[in-house]
Amino acid sequence: MVQTLVSVADAGSAPPANLLPESENIYLMCRETRSVAEISAELKIPMGVTQVLLSDLADQGHVYIHPTITGHSPSENQVLERALRGLERLFQ
Repeated sequence: MVQTLVSVADAGSAPPANLLPESENIYLMCRETRSVAEISAELKIPMGVTQVLLSDLADQGHVYIHPTITGHSPSENQVLERALRGLERLFQ
């Protein structure tokens, strides 16, 4: 899910030595909590690839994928409405 938040457990720790360059970049970005969409956009990696890399990092215990607030996936319309409200606040 694109708005899912991801972070590392210890923001001060160095990335594990055995990571792929893309995974290392994701680890470093996630020292601050980020959404999957932010990670994908900033690193210019397709969303599907980003999700696979995050899944691998989570399975290895390197990143924490935060549960969604509602406990279920919001509809596409809900995501778009949130994005629109955020953009409106930026330009007020």
